Amino acid sequence: MRNPLSRAAAILVAALLSVGGVATSAHATGNGGHGGGKRCTPVERAEYRSHLDGPAGTATIVLLNGPLCANQDFALVSYTAPSAKFALPQYVMDSSVKSFEPPAQASKLTRAKLEFKVEVPTCFTQVDLVRGSRIINPLVSEKDLYGDRKLEWYNGGKGTCEAKPAVEDLSDCTGNVKLKLINRQGSNLAAEFKVTGDAGFDKSVSVARNAIADLDVPAANAKSIVVTANGKEIWRGGWTKPKDCQEPEVGKPDASLVSTCDGLVFTIKNPANGVPVTVTLTPNKGEAQTVTVQPGQSPAPITFPGQDGLTVTVSGDLDAQNGVITWTKPEDCVNPSPSPSDSGSPSPSASTSVPTTPATPTTSPVAGGGGGELPLTGAAAGTVAGGAALLLIIGGVLFFLARRRRVNFTA
Repeated sequence: MRNPLSRAAAILVAALLSVGGVATSAHATGNGGHGGGKRCTPVERAEYRSHLDGPAGTATIVLLNGPLCANQDFALVSYTAPSAKFALPQYVMDSSVKSFEPPAQASKLTRAKLEFKVEVPTCFTQVDLVRGSRIINPLVSEKDLYGDRKLEWYNGGKGTCEAKPAVEDLSDCTGNVKLKLINRQGSNLAAEFKVTGDAGFDKSVSVARNAIADLDVPAANAKSIVVTANGKEIWRGGWTKPKDCQEPEVGKPDASLVSTCDGLVFTIKNPANGVPVTVTLTPNKGEAQTVTVQPGQSPAPITFPGQDGLTVTVSGDLDAQNGVITWTKPEDCVNPSPSPSDSGSPSPSASTSVPTTPATPTTSPVAGGGGGELPLTGAAAGTVAGGAALLLIIGGVLFFLARRRRVNFTA
């Protein structure tokens, strides 16, 4: 028969082991925050099995003790490389990022396997299977590598990686240039283009192999353009006017230099769709005048006073009117009357600016006139009176001569 004390000690030990087991179970469930009796694995305690096929660009990762309590990302990355062994620099060819995720609900499980596929260069390459989503591009420094994030890697391939860059340009009618940056078929490396132009224009564009990228260069920067690819100049040029551009309609100024009674008068009207026009008018007597007329303007006329022998030479932007213009006094101009000091004989003065109309004689009826005839007045009456006076003078002269003759022949 057992000692009662031994039996009590055994019962105590069993109770303690039972409590420890419950506590351990509760701790494992609480780490993920997913209740309902389902367990999850902290990310830092997860266990994986991976496989990489570098030349094929494929990889798999199997989670052995999931589900996880939080997301865990993995990435497969292919690089172009300068050698079949590890060497720098390296540039990303292709990449794929996938994740293990915790179950959305406690009753569901996450997938336990991730599969990756990337394109692999046909030249020297490196393929890395790494933990995390951060992809380093390019790989240029040993101070910035994947380090312990790497699960597996591959170095290999044949031949030097090279881009096959080319440039095509297309100018429009407004001064802009569209560049097509091409990494031609057969390239196995991304092409790094750098485009510079006027006024500080500077753009960098990475073009994947067998791909094309467009870049617009504004008119203000497009007179002189230089394109380099991977450090070498491959194109130099600028905007050139296409042959099929339609010229915008430009209005022509309407100008004239006309002889008037006052002199030579110059007028000009520049339409709104015209261009600035400059004209110089040089008279043979007096100072020259230069006028610049902007589109949509019509300045006041310019008059050169008329005088015998006046000429004005037109020069400047009015090709059709350029030349020498001589003032010719119009025939319908009215000459002013000379003043008394200009002539020794007096003459009646008359107005030359306003024509006069002869006064029309007025008549009035004579009282008692039976025949309806009116008495002569004005100029007609003067003519009659002058004729009568002349007859009287002639009669007097004849009378005087006749009387004298009688006296001379009296015995």
